[in-house]
Order: sequence, then structure tokens, then C-alpha cells
Amino acid sequence: MKVRVILCFLICMILLSGCFNYKDIDKAIFSTAVIIDVNEDGNVVLYSELFHTYRSKKNNTETGTRLIFSATGKTLFEAVRNQNKTASDKINYQQNKIIIFTKRAAEYGIDHFIDFLNRDQELLIRQYILLFEGDPKELIQLNIKQEEYLGLYLYELVRNDLISKFADIYQVYEYLNNRYIGNSVGVMGIVKIKEEALEDDISIEGAGILMKGKLIDKMEPEEEKIYNEMMGEGTTRVIILPHPTIQGKQITLEVLNSKLKSSVFYDYDHDEITLKKDFKLKISFAESEDAIDLDEPEIIKKIEKAAEEELKKRCTEFFKKYKEKRLDVFRIQEMVSRKYPDLEIENPIDITELKIVADAYIEGSSDVQDFESE
Repeated sequence: MKVRVILCFLICMILLSGCFNYKDIDKAIFSTAVIIDVNEDGNVVLYSELFHTYRSKKNNTETGTRLIFSATGKTLFEAVRNQNKTASDKINYQQNKIIIFTKRAAEYGIDHFIDFLNRDQELLIRQYILLFEGDPKELIQLNIKQEEYLGLYLYELVRNDLISKFADIYQVYEYLNNRYIGNSVGVMGIVKIKEEALEDDISIEGAGILMKGKLIDKMEPEEEKIYNEMMGEGTTRVIILPHPTIQGKQITLEVLNSKLKSSVFYDYDHDEITLKKDFKLKISFAESEDAIDLDEPEIIKKIEKAAEEELKKRCTEFFKKYKEKRLDVFRIQEMVSRKYPDLEIENPIDITELKIVADAYIEGSSDVQDFESE
């Protein structure tokens, strides 16, 4: 009998047990974005955008407010702890969306901070990482009309297909993996404040080049588009070419689809590497500044040939620029080590030649679409 009572008691303890701890949501402070900077003394300056929930005493309803905290410490860990000293409750980082490194922090070295970001249990490795050029105070104090919280706005921005295909967006776990691959060269998107905008707004344009966790160079927005195209991570959506029959006029092509096949070949006899990029483009005619006869096969072939040559020119010039800088942003070392695991070359881009194969095909009709006549 006693055994049955004890068993029933144990079963009830297991099935009817609840949470061992409880925290009132009204007292929680959630982080949505953090900006990491380094001052002139080499100390870490941490800016946090926070969401503070509380119960309003006026109408007895749940509400929330946006807070901005800052703190300084010799390390990121100390800065976080110092920031908590000014909060009414411990800041919760489980809902943090974005981690932004300023130019000074990136030049100092992201790897100085990545250990804490990976080790702390509240900071999930799915958070996105971006760079920022400018004053972090100006960024975190922006009044963006589309979204009150900077972290949530950037989170939606990096998940936008048009942005993700043209910008280099890292999540923490991706950065942790990539820094051990090849020669540790990475490309990371840059947040910019739009100066020409009528209202406060931001965009992700251009990219910083990191080597061993430190910012060493920068890609302009147009260069980043070519880079993503060559890496198969995005497609240049618009190609502008000279008019095939009228001098001084231009035509615009839209890239509907792009497929890329990359490969490397090492020539043991000449100690040379060939990096081959095989593009297949499906394009559509978008507009022309003057009349054009798209029913003529010769004109279509001429446009397709011009599109192929334009792609080859862009890729060749871009590759030449970074070969001269000896920056393997194309991950050649990774490709070579996978195909030739016994081959050891310090910087493969020095002995690499680029080969571009492009095949463009214009799809569609010259007829005007979506028009109905009475």
C-alpha cells in the first residue's frame, strides 16, 4: 500500500510540476539591437536599443517604451555588466535581432568580441551581424517612420529578398564557421544612413572586407553587386547597353534568371590555377530610348552578344582589381583545398587566372503586355 502511495506521489510530482521560476513580463527589458564601438582608449562602448514593458497606471493597460542605454568597459562582458547597473531589471538579450560593429570596432577586430557573443546563453547565434560607418549615436537615435525600433527594422530589411540577394549578410554562426575556412577573408554588409532621404532612413549598401576578423578594405555598392553575381549569391537585375542600331541611345535589359557554375583547375606543369565561372542568363527586354525592331533575329543576337561581353568585362575588371590587392574574396583557397586536399598554396589568387563563359538568352515577346483595347 505504501509503495502505491509513493508511486502515485512521484507520478503527480512529475506530471503536475510547473516552472521552477517565474518572471513578470511587466518587469522585463528586452534588447532588440546592440552597437559595439571602441573609443580612443581602446575600451568597448556598448549601445543597446531596448524594449521595456510595463503596466500603465493611468488606464491599467500593458504598454511598452523604447529605451537607449550605453555603457563602457575594458571588455564587452564588462560593458554589458556596467549597462545592467543602470537598468531597473537585468537586460534580456534573447530577443536581440541585430549586432552592429562600427568601423573602429571592425578595424580593431571582431574576433575580440565574438567569443562572448557565442558563449553567452542569451545571445543566440542566429542574430545578424552588420557593419556601420559613422557615429553610432546618430544611428541608434534615428526616428524611422516605417518601424519604431531600429533592430526590428533592420531584421526585416535583411530578410527582404531584394536585400539578401545583393548584400552580404552574416548570422553569428555563419561568421563563426567562415573564419576557419580558406584564408579567413570575408565580406560583410554595411549599414548607411541615407543622407538624401526626406525623412530618417537607412539602407544596406556596400560591404566591408574582413581578414582574420579585421576590417581591411571596402567594396562600393556596384562592386558588391558584381561580387555577389560572381559568387552565385545574387544577380545584377539590370544591364544597360548601347542601342544596337542608333548611336548615342541606350537599351535596358532585365535579368530574369541567372545560373552559375564555378570550378577550379590546377596546372601542375605551369603552377597555375584557372577559376572558371560559367554563367547562363535568361533576360528580358525592358526599355529602349528609341525605336528598335525586336522581330529581327540579327538584332536579338547582337543584344545577347553585347550582354555577354558586358558581363565578362565587369567580372574581369573586378577580379583584376582584387588580384592586384592579393585579396582572395572569391574563396579560391577553399575551392582548391576541397579539390586538391594535398596541395598547399599560401595565397592562390596570386597564380589564378579567370575564365568567364557567358550564355545570354532573351526571352519574351516584343508585344506590349497587360493592355486591353476597347
